[in-house]
Amino acid sequence: MNPKLALITCIVLIVWLLRIERKRNPTASLALWIPTFLLLIAGSRPVGRWFDYGPVLSGVGEAGSPLDRWVLNILTILALLIFSRRQIEWSRIFKDNLWLILLYVYLISSVLWSNFPFVSFKRWFRITVPVVLSVVILSEKQPLQSLESVLRRCAYVLVPLSLVLIKYFPDYGVQYDRWEGTRMGTGVTTHKNSLGVLCALLSFTLIWAVLRKFHSGELFKSRYHTLADALVIGIGLFLLFGGGGTYSATSITIFIVGITTLLVLSWMKNLSIYVSNNLKAMIIVGVGLFLLIGTSILPNFLSLLGRNKLLSGRDEIWSSVLEVASQNSVFGVGYGAYWGVVEEAYSKHHGVMQSHSGYLEVYLQVGIVGIIALFAFFMEFCGKLRREVNYAFDWGVLGLCFLIMVLLYNYSEAAFIEAGFFWTVTVFLTVLFSAPYGRNAHAKEKEPV
Repeated sequence: MNPKLALITCIVLIVWLLRIERKRNPTASLALWIPTFLLLIAGSRPVGRWFDYGPVLSGVGEAGSPLDRWVLNILTILALLIFSRRQIEWSRIFKDNLWLILLYVYLISSVLWSNFPFVSFKRWFRITVPVVLSVVILSEKQPLQSLESVLRRCAYVLVPLSLVLIKYFPDYGVQYDRWEGTRMGTGVTTHKNSLGVLCALLSFTLIWAVLRKFHSGELFKSRYHTLADALVIGIGLFLLFGGGGTYSATSITIFIVGITTLLVLSWMKNLSIYVSNNLKAMIIVGVGLFLLIGTSILPNFLSLLGRNKLLSGRDEIWSSVLEVASQNSVFGVGYGAYWGVVEEAYSKHHGVMQSHSGYLEVYLQVGIVGIIALFAFFMEFCGKLRREVNYAFDWGVLGLCFLIMVLLYNYSEAAFIEAGFFWTVTVFLTVLFSAPYGRNAHAKEKEPV
């Protein structure tokens, strides 16, 4: 097919899919497009990158192009305008998200000892925007349904477009490994691993939505809705499992684990309640067991995925970075500043700009104190999941699965407190699970937006 014709066909398909999605949630306001645009950016690549602003790999002082900063500023201003026209119970939101707020306060405090304070502040602002825009979703008449709409819109746009870019526009959708020269399908993202986790999360979300409709007996009441989801799920799974050179073992792992957990918990409600009631203890025990026996089990597990026991060189990255990080173990080098500190000594030699472990990345940037703050945030999230399973069972199960996926993913990739798709969805979920806001008493608009 001619590339231009393929792109036009894709755009027509996306418009059709979005029209179908609109009919699912007719109460959604136009304001819902504000967080949607943010998640579309987080799930693809910086806006400036589409116009060849800036290098592919971040370096010292890089904090996004001017165009990216303008886009984030505009989205934030629009969100503030929405807040001025809606009645929002800020005290309830702050009270129910205490550790999320404290985590962000600590991150901005680390600017004080960062070697690159301006860069640290800009990166902090970038990850703060999702917190602000999550309140826009929370203030909708049906917050949870609105979040589902945001995620579905992203799936309908990013997944089909990725396939078209890989197949017909390789200048945008394909890259080559710098060391081995192998072809990597990146689609709308900047790396095959990024595209892998995007397809894994969006495909998982759509399957969860289909399963929820199946349980309620509404799956076949609207054939177009089911067809739209099935089409995008099919494309997403094709890309996830290597179609177009997009194979990512980590993404496949979290998808399989997430789907398995979803199926088990969805059909065993008593087990879901038990897990949610004891989730904090289970996470603590799980971490302890991994520290004790994880290193002996991991090589066998990796062999099943076709990966070597050294995780494709990640052990070398971890040991090298830890050596530098041990010099600032308590408070770290400052949020967003680590790769600036070690660029000359490390990045140029190994060609990486992250530690390939979310836990290690937090430790490097904000030290042991940051790890404790992140742990407290997830413990707070566990409490919300317990409440959600009893109040909105399907959403509670989604949250449980998502928590397992994010904790597992960050073992070999870095997604914590980063301006990416995974962390943005994490923030959206934790704020949307605030109670009783938006469920027992919906947000009231002063006037239509």
